[in-house]
Amino acid sequence: MDAGLAAVLGAAVGTAGTIATGWTTKSLAKIQMRVESLRARREPRRSSYETFSSAAIALHDHLEPWIVFGRHLQRPKLSGGEAWDGVVYVSRDSFKEGYAPRAVELADEVSRYGRHVILDGPVELEPFVSKVVDLSGTLTSLFRIMQSLNHFADEGARSSTAFDTSQLPDKLKQLEHDVREFLLQASAALDRDLDTRPSNRRGLQRSDQAPT
Repeated sequence: MDAGLAAVLGAAVGTAGTIATGWTTKSLAKIQMRVESLRARREPRRSSYETFSSAAIALHDHLEPWIVFGRHLQRPKLSGGEAWDGVVYVSRDSFKEGYAPRAVELADEVSRYGRHVILDGPVELEPFVSKVVDLSGTLTSLFRIMQSLNHFADEGARSSTAFDTSQLPDKLKQLEHDVREFLLQASAALDRDLDTRPSNRRGLQRSDQAPT
């Protein structure tokens, strides 16, 4: 091979290697920046998901003793073989001081932290958040009614209110199920945040494109 040609080829190979090295360095730097960005987003999301689910579990644990056992002590006296329809008569004296306000406070926390989750995203979590929030409101509706009535009742009044509790055990179990389902979906969302492999992302883009 001519010495001049060999020198030209050697220089070309060296230049190509330099370009390839520079491209690889920039590509790795971009990937690293994306990983750091996703990690920075992931931690607040994880905290938001945990706070929301913890509030829902706290509400479940607060209501469970009364729904499973306590409400049976407040049912009316039945004659003969008459079946209990789940209706109880409750008043401000039916619960220990602070129990009803705490139930409402916990439900409000579930709603508030649920909004944080929706804001943090992703949007796919919204239906699972809404289920938990709606159930929390249903389970505490009795206590909200009691609070509303107490605002209008005289201090010495001892009037009671009838409330159908027959659906509460099933709804309490549903709340537990929905919290578990939310956690599974939230965990999957966090995993998707960390999946930054280019080959996977290209595959997802191709699958999302409409066939021509």
